[in-house]
Amino acid sequence: MFSLFDLMKTTIRNYFLLPLSAALFCFVSCDKELRPAAVEIVDPVRHYYPVVQGELMPITYEIENTSDEPLVIQEIQTTCGCIIPGDDLPIVVLPKKTGKIHLTYNTTKNTGAVDHYIWLYGNFTDSNYRELNFDTNVVPPADYTRDYEQLYHEHTTRSGSLRDFIDGFSYEKGYYTNEGDPRAIERQKTQRKADELAF
Repeated sequence: MFSLFDLMKTTIRNYFLLPLSAALFCFVSCDKELRPAAVEIVDPVRHYYPVVQGELMPITYEIENTSDEPLVIQEIQTTCGCIIPGDDLPIVVLPKKTGKIHLTYNTTKNTGAVDHYIWLYGNFTDSNYRELNFDTNVVPPADYTRDYEQLYHEHTTRSGSLRDFIDGFSYEKGYYTNEGDPRAIERQKTQRKADELAF
């Protein structure tokens, strides 16, 4: 005979224990080890041209995942609170793909020569982090105290003036690496071609 007690046991087992055991099985069986990924970072050490104090300088690092494993960057640490990461964590770069790390450097509270480091923590080969470095010279905008009308005028003319269209902002001048200034290298190649054609 089937009693009420047996019915309750069967109901509890079907509705509570089976889904619980299925969920536990899923968590245990789906656990996959994150293997190290080999990466190449484009220009990890950079020297930016001088910027005007108060500007927001965008910085982008390209990371190429050369391995067959996905790269997962779980944490970004910087030497200064003025460097703001622009990406949500974790950042995932799929195998044989290129990803980007977006940062913004706020130059408001710095003056003079600055040298900053950024550490990316993830499943890198040989180490759990990679170090990035950039430096620049932050130049004050003027030697005198500006009043509110001048500040307003600078703000309105800065966004879309003809001068900015032609010259660009100071933070848009780019950077050079320890291998040399790319513009100087390009000038040398052009000069060599001109010398070859002259003879």
